[in-house]
Amino acid sequence: MRIAAVILSTLILVSCTSRVEYGPAAAEDPSDINTAAAADLERLPGIGARTAAAVIGHRSEYGAFRRREHILLVPGVSEARYRAAFPSAAR
Repeated sequence: MRIAAVILSTLILVSCTSRVEYGPAAAEDPSDINTAAAADLERLPGIGARTAAAVIGHRSEYGAFRRREHILLVPGVSEARYRAAFPSAAR
């Protein structure tokens, strides 16, 4: 019985020391164009205050972007700006 208690205590201790955070941290990701605030969008290369406002306005009027590349529908977002802001998406 004592061995079972030691094993259980060890498992509880190990599970408490490793934390995984979900939720609010995802909203702070500037590359998530559906949740990013204007200041977050402005941190992306090639996106200034006017473009960030246009992205948020488009998001407010039409809803969330279904795919990241749909940001190209926003006036002022060229393909070059898209590639600069999201280099992993450029092919």
